[in-house]
Order: sequence, then C-alpha cells, then structure tokens
Amino acid sequence: MIGIGQGYFARRFDRPVSRPPGIVYGPDDIPPWSTGLGLALQHVAIQSVYFVVPAVIASSLSPDPADATRFLCLSILAAVLYQILMILTRGPVGAGYAIPAAHSPTMISAYALAGATGLGFGAAGAMLMLAGAMAVALTFVMKRLRVLLPNEVAGVVVILLGVALVIVGTERLGLQPGGHAPDTSAVGVLVLSLVVMVLAALSRTRAAPFAVMLGIGVGLPLALLAGHLDANAGQLLADSPWLAVPRPWAPRFDQAEPLPLLAFLLTLVAIKANTVGTLAMVQRASDAGWSRADAPPIRRGLLANGLAMMAAGATGAACPAQATAAVGLSIATGTLARRIVLLGALLLIPIALSPKLAMLFVLVPEPLKAAMLFYVAGFIMAQGCQLVTARLLDTRRMLIVAFGLSAGIAVAVAPQAFTSTLPALASPLTIGSLVAFVINLVTVPLVARRATLALPLQADASREVTEWCATVAASWALKAQTARAAQQSLGELVELLAERGVATLSLTARLAEDRVEFTLHWSGEPLPDPPDIAHPDDLMGPDDVRERFSVWLATRQAHLFRQRTVDQTREAWVVFED
Repeated sequence: MIGIGQGYFARRFDRPVSRPPGIVYGPDDIPPWSTGLGLALQHVAIQSVYFVVPAVIASSLSPDPADATRFLCLSILAAVLYQILMILTRGPVGAGYAIPAAHSPTMISAYALAGATGLGFGAAGAMLMLAGAMAVALTFVMKRLRVLLPNEVAGVVVILLGVALVIVGTERLGLQPGGHAPDTSAVGVLVLSLVVMVLAALSRTRAAPFAVMLGIGVGLPLALLAGHLDANAGQLLADSPWLAVPRPWAPRFDQAEPLPLLAFLLTLVAIKANTVGTLAMVQRASDAGWSRADAPPIRRGLLANGLAMMAAGATGAACPAQATAAVGLSIATGTLARRIVLLGALLLIPIALSPKLAMLFVLVPEPLKAAMLFYVAGFIMAQGCQLVTARLLDTRRMLIVAFGLSAGIAVAVAPQAFTSTLPALASPLTIGSLVAFVINLVTVPLVARRATLALPLQADASREVTEWCATVAASWALKAQTARAAQQSLGELVELLAERGVATLSLTARLAEDRVEFTLHWSGEPLPDPPDIAHPDDLMGPDDVRERFSVWLATRQAHLFRQRTVDQTREAWVVFED
C-alpha cells in the first residue's frame, strides 16, 4: 500500500489550486471554534435527514424497533469513519476535502432484496464487505479515470443526486404516491423556512453561512405550534436511553445469496460515479483554475469510500456515502474547511452513542426536513450542470447526458415499473448512472479520430501547421486552452526543425477521450531533451542550449513528451490533456 501510495495515490501529483473569489473558508483554513461548531452543527442537522435511509433499510431486514435503533447508531459511526478518512491530508487514503458523510440511498434496493430473500443484518454486512473489497480493487485498476468517468457522467450523477433529494423532500411532505398531501400550515412552514434561508444566504453578512440554521430556527416554533411534531414523540424519547454502545453484527458470509450479492455489486457503478461526481464538484468549487477533474485526490477518495464500506459491512452497518446535501450547503456558503467536517464528526459520535439524541434529530418536523432538502438540491443540480458543460458538448457527450438524465428521470416519474422488473436497480441514481456509464464506454472507440498532414518545411510552414492545428481543434471540439497549447507547441517544433534543415515533416493527430496526441516524423537528428529548469538567457547561448530551450518552450504545457527512432526516422510524441 505504501509503495503504491507513493505513485498512484501520491499527493505530490495533485494539481496546484488557486483560491476562488467568494470562498469564506478554504480547505486549509481554520475558522474560529464558535463559528466552526455552528457550521458543523448545521451539517449535522442536514446529515440527520439521511437517518431515514438506515431506518428504511432496517425495516426491510427486521421488524424489531430495537434492531432499527442499533442499526442507525452503527451506521452513524460508519459515516463518522468515512468522514474522517476523506479529510486525511497524508498517506494514500483520503482526498483531503471537506466531505460530510451520511448513508447511501443507492443501496436501499439491494438491502430490500436481501430482506425479501430472508437474510438478516449479518448477511447484508457480509455482502457489503464484499462490495467494499471490490470497490477497493477497482480503485487500483481505474488508471484512466477520466475515460471511465468523464465530466459528463459525473455531471449526470450530480444532477440526479439533486433529483433524488427533491424526491426525498416530496416524500417528507407526503406528495409521493401513498402519502397524505400536506395542509396549508405545512406548506407555510416550508415556504417561510426557505425564504429565510434564501434571504440569509443573500445578505452578505456573517449570518450567510448559517442560512439553514436560521431557517430552522424560524420554522421550528411554527411547526410545533401547527402540530407537525410526531404524536408519539414523547414516548419515543422516553423509551430511548441516554447512553448505549451499539453492538455490531458479525458478518455471515455463509448466508450470502447470489442474487442479493449481485445487486450489491451492480450498485458499485452508481456509488463510484456518485463519489467521483461529489469530489469533482468540491474540486470545482475550491479551485478558481479548475477545468477538469484532478485524478489523484479522486482516487484517494474512492479508496476511502471502499475501505469505509468494508468497515461498515464488518459491523453490520449501512453503506456510508457522501452527504451530498451537506456538501451542496458547503459550496453554497463557501465554507469548505476540513476543520468544520472534523468538528461535525466529533458531534456525530455522541449522537451515535446516545439513542435519545439520535431520536431528537429523527423527530425534526417533516416540513423542515423538506425545506433543507429543497434548499440544497438546487445548488447540487446547478453544480452538476457546470460539470456537464465544463467541456464543449459534441454529439457523443450530449448523448451521454441526454440518455443518462432521461433514464434517471424515467425511474423518478414511473418507479413502479422499475421496482417490479428491476428491484435491484430501481432508483433514479442507479439507473441513470449505469446508462451514462455504459454509453460512455460503448462509444469511446467510435470517437477516436485521426488527422494527418505532410508538411514541406518552407518559410510559411509554421503558419500552415498552426492553421491545420486550429482546424483539427475546431472539428474535434477541443477546449480553447488545449488548442492554444497545441498550436504553440507545434509551431515551436516546426521552426526548430526548419532551422536544422529538415526538408519535410509528417504530422499525425489522434484524439482519445481525455487527451489529444500529436506525432511528428522526420529524417534527421533527434531533438534535444528539454532542461528541467530553463532561463531566458539560454536564448543567447550556444546552439545546443538554445535548442534545448526551444524544446522546453514547446513542451512545457504538454502532458507528455518523448522521442524514439522508428524505421531509421525520428518520431516525437506530444500529448495534451483536454
């Protein structure tokens, strides 16, 4: 692990970031204790909305309320572990980003299938451990991460995460089939809480980061006066002990059944895409110069995700995941400090060890839960749209987005048809992620493109290669910065070869999903290797020093540059990431 961490997961390969305007607390900032605790408590309030996920899962595995409480407390501890792993800043595990954790609704269908098969918490934990082990293994083989999960797939997943939160919010209000439509007072509490949140967020005052807490503070008394507290709240609180260390369930690998296990493994695509999408969303929010996902932090985040899944399975807890709503709140308020997430983890531990405290969060009136979800869902979907449009959308990329979103929304508006035929995958996020992922993989070979140019190195050769490169970039929908870097690079190399007296040059351009490769063929001496450090004075030095400077200037923006001899001709290969 250490050897691999020094290369594949090494932090020295992380791309440098620049602080964007509007960020109150960046990842490395340390807010005052009082401010940090307030922001962490706001995260915990949103994370508590996800407590419904373990409750739903527990009901499918056991009718005993004691088992449900035990399962919830274990699941909170698993989320705490994931939250801490994700903010680590050393070693091969953890992206180093402020990612509050919760419980994955993606796995609900798999757990439901396990319960329908007659399995219990131990068997479900064993299957989650196997899925986590597979997630860890996949992290080590996903070398071309942006080919497998490009911005378009990640953006689709993030948008569908927002859609999923809207669905949960409508369920909290009773607007889904089988629910009871809310009365006027519930709608009033919802709207007033949202108005307070929006006004606070737009106030540009010190209250802006606490928009959700202010909305809850205004809406809670009104909700209590309107009678939106659970009728059995007093009895539920009285029956819940102040302190109880939850006992884990031992994993039962001998009880694992093939069909539920397949459901657990299939949801890994959605979980991986969910994790990549969330990490890319935080990357984009915390880096003013962001143009594409930075792979090393995302790999470390995926590794943290797999390890947390294995730990949760070992105790019989629910699958941990990113609390996307809390992440969306951090982005909306510009509070991305790791210290806030660490404080949130410390607040969650006593809740996990005190069923009475956990019950207080569970009993938050439903209109307030819906208001929190609606508030952050919009920010999440907006971030997803920005991820989707981070690159120019050609026909293939538009197909990925169109069919991924269409499939996810189809499940959202007609869930019964999918529940009856595909119970293991019957969620908008799972279906949409799978469709976008498969379309991306299937169509990658169809978009590999090539272009060639035979170029006499005459006086106007540099202009001709620049025009050819511009035409190729436009037809392949390359980013403007990629096109400029390629034009500058090829222009410098052509001028250098022309000065050496090379008569003709053969150029080949090849487009892969995440990069464009230019290959130069000529007869003559190889180009010198670029220096590690170049100085402007090199331009006035001897010919060999000046040529090395020219090669450095031509390749300084390239992702890769190398040379070799092929059939008695020279070949140089320049690669740019798009």
